[in-house]
Amino acid sequence: MDKEREFATPDLSPTERKVMRLILQGRPLTYIAKELSISPKTVSTYKSRIMAKLNIDNNTELVVQGMLLFGVGGIYMDGKK
Repeated sequence: MDKEREFATPDLSPTERKVMRLILQGRPLTYIAKELSISPKTVSTYKSRIMAKLNIDNNTELVVQGMLLFGVGGIYMDGKK
């Protein structure tokens, strides 16, 4: 991973990274919940934490900033799926 991108990325937990990757892949929260074996409410909580860490307050900005930081589909997220 390129060092500038590494330093620009927020400190997300492993689960926040999984949620973010799935959001960037266009998956709905219900799909993410099933994929990670957690409730949709928990997914929503993780999404809120991600948005707070990125200082974002709407879904469009979350996707745009996520794509800028992590690439389309989250391809620059440490290579972890």
